[in-house]
Amino acid sequence: MQKFWIPSESVSGMRLLAGMLSLAAAYFLAARLGFWMAGFLHPEMSAIWPANGVALAALVLFGRRFWPGILLGAFIANWIDLHWSAALVIGAGNTLEVVLAVWLLNRFDTFQSGLERVRDVIKLALFAAPIACLVGAAVGMVALAMAGQLPDEHLWREGWNWWLGDIIGFLLFAPPIMVGWHAWRTGKYSAPSVETGAVLALMLILTSLPIIGLDIPPGLNGGHYLLFVFVIWAALRLGLLATTLITLCAAMLAITPTLMNNGALVDYVAYPLLVNLQIMLIMIALSGLLVGAAIAERKLTEWRLDQLARFDPLTGLANRAAFQEYLDHVTAHAQRHGGNVALLYLDLDHFKNINDTLGHQAGDELLRIVAARIKAGVRNEDYVARLGGDEFTVLVVGNQAARAAASVAQKILETLNEPINLLGRDYIMSASIGISALRGSVTTTGGTTVLDDAQELMRQADTAMYRAKRQHGGFLYFNSSMNVAGKRQLSLESGLRRALEHHEFELYYQPKIHIAKDHVTGVEALLRWRHPRSGIIGSDRFIADIEATNLIEPVGEWALREACQQMATWCHAGLDMQRVAVNLSARQFAQPDLLLVVDQILQETGLPANKLELEISETTAMSNASQTLKILTAFKQRGVHLCIDSFGTGYSSMSYLKRFPIDAIKIDQSFIHALESDNEATTIVSAIIQLAHSMNIVVIAEGVETTGQRDFLVQHGCDEIQGFLYSMPLPAEDYAELFGQHAQA
Repeated sequence: MQKFWIPSESVSGMRLLAGMLSLAAAYFLAARLGFWMAGFLHPEMSAIWPANGVALAALVLFGRRFWPGILLGAFIANWIDLHWSAALVIGAGNTLEVVLAVWLLNRFDTFQSGLERVRDVIKLALFAAPIACLVGAAVGMVALAMAGQLPDEHLWREGWNWWLGDIIGFLLFAPPIMVGWHAWRTGKYSAPSVETGAVLALMLILTSLPIIGLDIPPGLNGGHYLLFVFVIWAALRLGLLATTLITLCAAMLAITPTLMNNGALVDYVAYPLLVNLQIMLIMIALSGLLVGAAIAERKLTEWRLDQLARFDPLTGLANRAAFQEYLDHVTAHAQRHGGNVALLYLDLDHFKNINDTLGHQAGDELLRIVAARIKAGVRNEDYVARLGGDEFTVLVVGNQAARAAASVAQKILETLNEPINLLGRDYIMSASIGISALRGSVTTTGGTTVLDDAQELMRQADTAMYRAKRQHGGFLYFNSSMNVAGKRQLSLESGLRRALEHHEFELYYQPKIHIAKDHVTGVEALLRWRHPRSGIIGSDRFIADIEATNLIEPVGEWALREACQQMATWCHAGLDMQRVAVNLSARQFAQPDLLLVVDQILQETGLPANKLELEISETTAMSNASQTLKILTAFKQRGVHLCIDSFGTGYSSMSYLKRFPIDAIKIDQSFIHALESDNEATTIVSAIIQLAHSMNIVVIAEGVETTGQRDFLVQHGCDEIQGFLYSMPLPAEDYAELFGQHAQA
């Protein structure tokens, strides 16, 4: 079957034409209503011109490109009673009036059609409407005078009436259309229907029936001022939409008795009464709009403050305070009425690297994207919040909440696994999610117990999240066994943080000895913890815990800076030290800004790059060989010496080992310790030495403790050794005293 279709440009053009024709029809009907009222008020003039209010609202809401509809509607409406040329001129004046008003409304800042700001009402009533209507009235007067429809002696008086009538049309008819459209689009405003109906009914009664001692019909002896009470009441209580409608109704009730003269149609209204009526209508409209806008602006400010207090401005998600309030509520409900609650605690992996490498603006964009993906990955009834930084939570409520939490977590992880484009490059994010569940039962517990339940739920999810992070991402449910490990881990982390803050970490130094020449070729910096109660603690007892936390980066950076500073101090003191070796953990080596950190430290300490040696493990080097090659090459270009540590324990590719620009490999001490008892170890060590020498790489043996081990290494051509046989690690002062004068370049 052949498919017929219309190009999108044609569809857009047809919509534009339909909009123009609709506006022309609306303007025509509103204009004829104005002419109908003119027949009762004055032979030539109308005290109110609804058409320009309809047109203004249309252009404000849908754009100025619909102006031809105004011209068409105005021309046809005037052509019925006037010559076509006069009708065309008046139509052009009507169109220019509305277009100019829209331009003036947006002259200094964008006009907001919801009229929720006092300045928007002032711009409409005291700036745009008076100026634009002055143009429309001038063009209209000239057209009527040239057509012989208006005596010259009445020109200024009728021009005044025309100007006031157009202003009234703007102030009475444009606001309810604009505010009504805004309310429909946003669903933001709602008025008490009963109270609104009561106000309208009471207005009708009081303006239709005489009250003792008062002449009620508006426009006669001042009874119309009772209408202000209802307009102000609506502005204070019923919201902007109801206010604009009640203001319009009040104006119609004010003008109706004048039109009907309390029941009898008239052909002429005296000029003073007509002007008084127009001014009164402007006062009704202006008072309602100003008070309504002031109340709306205050409420909008309160709403925005509430949004700031309860929602995260970056992502639009609920913030910590709002989340805690909701968590307390759902846990309380679960405890009192039964039901399940599951909490997902999510933390992005390596988010700090994005912030440090690409900048905070890219980091903020990443958080916005992640927040949107989390929202997309949960169900409509789930509650998502951002606690701060890169931490998010999801609350799952329902009888199957604990089971559903796994599906929600898996969906979130899948959405995060899609590439995220930042600054023109794609990045893959991962996250660690901890899940805790509360199975409520009907109880009469008070608020304290419920609060404890909420806090316990948070603590458990947080514990499970950190356990998931230590297992390299994914999600984990909390279980009781995590409590013991969690408390130990918390205590250890607290101690390590205190150690960093209170300068309890120290560096000890162990020399590397050239076997053939029997002199010190370098020194390795080793981390120690001077615990306030336990004394000196070796790194083997706490380094794994540091690597499992976010402390590895600041501690590693401190150690690198301290070692470089100490080496620079020794050099300045005249001690002939060849270089200092510092270990880099896997997380340190994966830092995107590692090169920048090393450059800054070398610059700050004044240490030449060739005095620094960086050691990375074989496993770290091969985890991403292509990336490792780039980083090592960059270090080599700077003059930094490079060493592969713990060699023999990983699964190195010989091709990559040959391509890596390394200066040395260090045989893992497990092989050295087994040299005197394990034939396989001797085979491996000798093979490593031969392989390294074939590629002109220096071989270092660590953990040498016996002369037998040393003799084997000498026999097989090992270049350097390190271990307790020569010296245990020493503080900087002791090392300088014992070995400073024995080092050789």
